[in-house]
Amino acid sequence: MARTLNKVMLIGNVGRDPEIRYTPSGVPVASIRLATNEYSRDSEGQLQEYTEWHNIVAWRQLAEMTERLIQQGTKLYVEGRIRSRSYEDSSGTKRTSYEIIADSIIVLSGRKDASAPGEQTSDSAEESAGGDVPF
Repeated sequence: MARTLNKVMLIGNVGRDPEIRYTPSGVPVASIRLATNEYSRDSEGQLQEYTEWHNIVAWRQLAEMTERLIQQGTKLYVEGRIRSRSYEDSSGTKRTSYEIIADSIIVLSGRKDASAPGEQTSDSAEESAGGDVPF
């Protein structure tokens, strides 16, 4: 069997406060819009900026952590995997959206609380810690 890898690493800024919702069974899910920027020079030497927006989805304790520590403007390091979803929009057109399912998030700056920067959390680390955020 061939091995494959679906791994994403992003550093960017949160574009708006995370949206937290709950599944019917009560599992928290957070949606985060993350902007990454690329810079290049055009043929005239002018600096051009290109912003890419990423839809980040965090589950369980990772979602709860986003509600406490992340707000618009926060700089994040996110590790996760790409997942695509197909759906029909309101006009019946088939569309595909891409999301990053977060496995871990490190807050680099701009946090809501006064804890030290660079703390990390991940679903696996939190689950092994009995559901407590390992700060």
